[in-house]
Amino acid sequence: MSASSSRAHKLTMLGYPGTEYEFRILEQIGGRAQATIHKGVRKITSDCVAIKVISLDHYSEADSDAVRRETRAMILHSHPNLLASHCSFDVDDHNLWLVMPYMAAGSLQSVVSYAFSDGLPENCIAVVLKETLKGLSYLHHQCHLHTDIKAGDIVLDHKDNELRSIKLEGSVMSVSIYNSSFEKSSSLSSSTRKRLTDVAGTPYWMAPEVIQDSDTGYSFKSDIWSFGITALELAHGGRPSFSHLPLSDSLKLKMKKRFGLYDQDYDYDYDYDEKRNEKLVKIFKSNPFSQEFKDMVASCLDQDPSRRPSLLISC
Repeated sequence: MSASSSRAHKLTMLGYPGTEYEFRILEQIGGRAQATIHKGVRKITSDCVAIKVISLDHYSEADSDAVRRETRAMILHSHPNLLASHCSFDVDDHNLWLVMPYMAAGSLQSVVSYAFSDGLPENCIAVVLKETLKGLSYLHHQCHLHTDIKAGDIVLDHKDNELRSIKLEGSVMSVSIYNSSFEKSSSLSSSTRKRLTDVAGTPYWMAPEVIQDSDTGYSFKSDIWSFGITALELAHGGRPSFSHLPLSDSLKLKMKKRFGLYDQDYDYDYDYDEKRNEKLVKIFKSNPFSQEFKDMVASCLDQDPSRRPSLLISC
């Protein structure tokens, strides 16, 4: 049996087919250059699904193999606050399909940008973060790093205008580790060690130790930093402004250079952020957040990873 046939057989045993011919794409509902997300149906049952079409052309050969491994691993995840996948398979040499449950309300980022541009109320943020943290805790207890937590990776489902579930979508560039001292562990494969120091996340949500390009790279604590930035994102009604990220000026400069932020983009972004922050100051004064919320965010955004909260795991 060929490798592809074996993969399809295993996926079919899990209840879903392993080829694109079993699905029909209806419409694109999101995505960006590396991946587009579509609403689709499974032909045999007419069940709605979400299909993420990942362009492998944006990855090196080694990273493409890593993406394939992570999408296969996502099939094994099982938690009510984590969006697992039904199946994944190569469609051709350029695209990988990841088939997931369809979440009717879409991403939290799209909901916030459409209806809550001034930010969510704190009680709503608390509910979202609590459910998200349950999913992240599950991942960490599985010795899995997410590496890219943000509102765009929190998805919602509803029925008859009632919210049914809040789930953290897994990252195709997440990393599995199995040793509590994994940053320096010789037991990890060279590809895994490399991916811990590679850039997989989104710059505005990225922990300072990842931006530093140090030997530390990603860790459980870098996920906690991204969780804290996500809390600010929900409070602000959008990603935190570049000029107000809780980073030193030297780190902001390194971030600007490392991620190809040209001067004109940086200046435009800065001007936009300044106008927006004036509006946010007024909002926060009229609707102040509790000290507990501020303390929680501050603890997640400690510059020293060792002082950030832990989900009490040991790998």
